[in-house]
Amino acid sequence: MSAEDQKPRAAPPPGIPVQPNGGLDAWLQVFGGFFVYFNTWGLIITFGVFQSYYQNHLLSHYSPSQISWIGTIQAFLLVEVGIISGPLYDHGHLRYLIAAGAFFLVLGMMMTSLAKDYYSIFLSLGVCTGLGMGFVFFPGITSISTYFTTRRGLANGIAASGSALGAVVYPIVLRELITRASFPWAVRAVGFIVLLTLLVPVFIMKPLFLPTGKRKLTDKTMFTDRVYALFALTNFIGWLGVQIPLFYAALFAEYVVGRTQENAFYMLAIIGAGSFPGRLLTPLAGDRFGPLWVYPICMALAGILTLVWIRVTTYGGLVVVALLYGFAYGGIVSLPPPAVAALTTDMRTLGTRIGAAFSIAGVSVLVGPPIAGAIEGSSSGFTGLFAFSGAMMMAGSLCLFYVGYLHHQQVRRRSGV
Repeated sequence: MSAEDQKPRAAPPPGIPVQPNGGLDAWLQVFGGFFVYFNTWGLIITFGVFQSYYQNHLLSHYSPSQISWIGTIQAFLLVEVGIISGPLYDHGHLRYLIAAGAFFLVLGMMMTSLAKDYYSIFLSLGVCTGLGMGFVFFPGITSISTYFTTRRGLANGIAASGSALGAVVYPIVLRELITRASFPWAVRAVGFIVLLTLLVPVFIMKPLFLPTGKRKLTDKTMFTDRVYALFALTNFIGWLGVQIPLFYAALFAEYVVGRTQENAFYMLAIIGAGSFPGRLLTPLAGDRFGPLWVYPICMALAGILTLVWIRVTTYGGLVVVALLYGFAYGGIVSLPPPAVAALTTDMRTLGTRIGAAFSIAGVSVLVGPPIAGAIEGSSSGFTGLFAFSGAMMMAGSLCLFYVGYLHHQQVRRRSGV
C-alpha cells in the first residue's frame, strides 16, 4: 500500500476549507496535541506505578485483578468518552471539551491524593481522571488530522511523542516524590503538572471545520462502510492484550526478576522511552506505506515481544524487551487516528468516526487487564498473563492485515486499476 491509499476516497464536499498540510496554525495544533498525549496516554502508561504502590501498601488486602480495575476504567473512559466528545468536536466545541477535560483531570488527581479506601480511589483516579482524559483526547487528536493530508502521519507522530515524554516524566516524578516526600504530595505534583501543561491546548487549538447549519450527532455512513466497520471491530481483539504489559511490568520486575519496588517503578519510564522513537518513526512509515499496513505490523511485533517477555529472567533482558515493546506500543497508539482518517471521505465527520472506532477498543481496555490479573492470581501466574496478552495481539494483527488488504482493493477499484 502506498501513500495514495490513505488519501480521501473522493473529492471533499463543496464548502469545506482546504486542508493546509502545514503552516503556523497546523503546527500549533501539533504542539497542543503534544500536551494532550502527554496528559492522556502518558498517564495511562504511568498507572503501573499506582498498581505497584497500591498492591504493596494502601490496598495490599485487595487482589491484583481488583486493583487493575481502577486503571482499566480510566483507560476505558479515555477511549469510550469519544462517543460523546467526537461528535461534539465535529460541532465546533473543541476548546470547551479540552477545558472540561482539564478540570476533571486535575480534580481527579487532587482527590486521589486524599483518597484512602478502594472506592474513593476508584472514583477519583479511575472515573474522574478517565472522564477528563476522554474529553481532552479525542478533540486534540482529531484536530491534528484535519489540518494535514500527506504529512498527517508525521504530525500525529510528533504529537504522540508527548505521551512518551509523559510516560518517562510521570513515573520518575512519582517515584522520587514518594520516596522524598509522600504519596499524596507526589500525586498532587502530578496534578499541578497536568494543570500547567493543559493550558497550552486550551488556548492554541482550534477546529479547522466549523459546522454550517444543523447537523446530526451521528454519522450513518459508518454503519454502511464495510472496511471502516471491520477496522473498528478488529481493534477489539488486539486491544484485549495491549494494556496488560503496562499494568504488570513493574510487578514482573519486582517479583520475577527480583528488583526492589523503587527500581521496578522505572520499568514504565523505560517503556515510555522506547515508545518515543516508535511514535515518531511508525507514523512516518505510515505516510509512506499506509497506516493500515504499518499498524498491524506494530501490533504483531508487540505480541511477539510479549511472548518473549515470559522467558526473561535478567534485568538487562527485561530492559531490552521493555524498550522494544515501548517502540511497538508507540505505533499502536499513534497509528489509529491516521488510519481512520484514511478511511474517511468527509473530514467534518472525522471526530465521530475516531470516537466510535476507539469506543469498541475501549471495551477491550476495560476487560483485558482484569482478565490478566485473574490469570496472574491463578496457578498460571505471569506466564499465563503474558501468554494471553501476546496471543490477543497476534490474533488482532492478522485481522488488521485483512482490513488493510480490503482497503487496498477498494482504492484500486475506485482508481480503475
